[in-house]
Amino acid sequence: MARPVVWIAMPLLAALALLLLTAQDGDHRVLPEPETLGRAEFRDFQVTVRSLGVLEAAHSHMVSSQIRGSGAKIIYLIGDGSRVRKGDVLVRFDPSPYEETVQTLAARVASLEAGVEAARQVLEWKKSEVEQQIATAGFNHRVAGLELQRLKEGDGPLTLARYRDEMDKAGMELKRYEGYLADLEKLRRQGFDNPAELDRAKENISVYRDKFTSARRRYESYRKYVLPSLVEAARAKVENTELLVRQARQAGVHMVARAAADLKEVEGKLQGARTALEQARAELAKTVIRAPFDGLVILYETYRDGRLRKPREGDAVIVNQPILYLPDISAMVVKSRVRETDLHKIALNQEATITLEAFPELAFSGRLTFIGALAARRGDQRGGDKYFRVTFSMDGSDPRLRPGMTARVLIHSARLVHVLSVPVQAVFRQADRVVVYLWDGTSWQQRRVTPGRENEEYVEILDGLRAGDRVALVRPAGD
Repeated sequence: MARPVVWIAMPLLAALALLLLTAQDGDHRVLPEPETLGRAEFRDFQVTVRSLGVLEAAHSHMVSSQIRGSGAKIIYLIGDGSRVRKGDVLVRFDPSPYEETVQTLAARVASLEAGVEAARQVLEWKKSEVEQQIATAGFNHRVAGLELQRLKEGDGPLTLARYRDEMDKAGMELKRYEGYLADLEKLRRQGFDNPAELDRAKENISVYRDKFTSARRRYESYRKYVLPSLVEAARAKVENTELLVRQARQAGVHMVARAAADLKEVEGKLQGARTALEQARAELAKTVIRAPFDGLVILYETYRDGRLRKPREGDAVIVNQPILYLPDISAMVVKSRVRETDLHKIALNQEATITLEAFPELAFSGRLTFIGALAARRGDQRGGDKYFRVTFSMDGSDPRLRPGMTARVLIHSARLVHVLSVPVQAVFRQADRVVVYLWDGTSWQQRRVTPGRENEEYVEILDGLRAGDRVALVRPAGD
């Protein structure tokens, strides 16, 4: 039963001996070492980009003095590195000068408020006085009009009629006695003489002639002179009282306007004083600065008194001069940069893994949130690689995190499934092309390939190789 096995093994041993003899004929026929060979295969691998960055707070606030001028003196300053809650006092400035200003302005406001009230009362009194003066002038004007109407339609005609009645009555009596005297004269001529009666009749005629003359004179004087003068005087009084009404109204307008202007002036001063008081109170409120959110206090270092140092109690600061930096460490980001050659691998919202050099055991998931628009070289370099600034959000937090810590970021660019690839060591980049060295069984053959995406281990091969091809992991000697 063993004989057939020997006959089968003999051809295999002969072929192996022939292969060893052939490999010893020259350098190009020696089989490469296994560790220098790679193979083109279909693989699944993750495309990643590594980046080194700095941990920063996603939200931060620079605390500075908002008090105008340069008189803000620090009397309390929270310690550097302190953790604070929203509303905690960060800085206190000396409030004394601002309290004094507030008290002075408050007293001025109170005084002006009293002045406004007094001016308002004066205005109301002036209005009342003007209304009374206008009402009085109007009343006098109406009375004058009634007096004129009475003279023209009442007392004047009545008096004139009375004087005419007196004149007519005296005239009638005069005619009666003149007729009686004529009758006595006729009787005397007929022989009936009565001297006593004649004398009495003549005497009565003389009396009534005087009465008639006096009554007619009174009537004519009143009709021609007295009544017209009285009517003219009454008409002049009407015109005068009408003028007084207009003057009272005009004077009242000026009087009220002047009082209103005085009130407005005092109100303007009061408004200015109130505005100044509000500003002074606002300045006083600025003497206490509180934390706008939870965070970590970092005192701002700058040149003070001719040397670089952090602020301290007793320092005087000017408006907008930074005092401390308050990052919100509950939400952190990583600011980094990637090489220009890796830019095609990254895109917004790609996931990333973030680790910290200070705490290697910590790992956080993140996401690419910003890619810079301009490339820049690192530092003062004029040549070499260019970089683009990038920012990553960071999920989760840890109380040990601090702004400024060094962070390592692994960007998960893409996951390739069943793609033809070779180890990265097998790809050699020349001036205008990318090549691999293919082992054809007897020698190395340079083969141009079209690479695709890659990570730190494998390169996708789009064209130039087939699955199973063996390639050099180091450049062959003499090539």
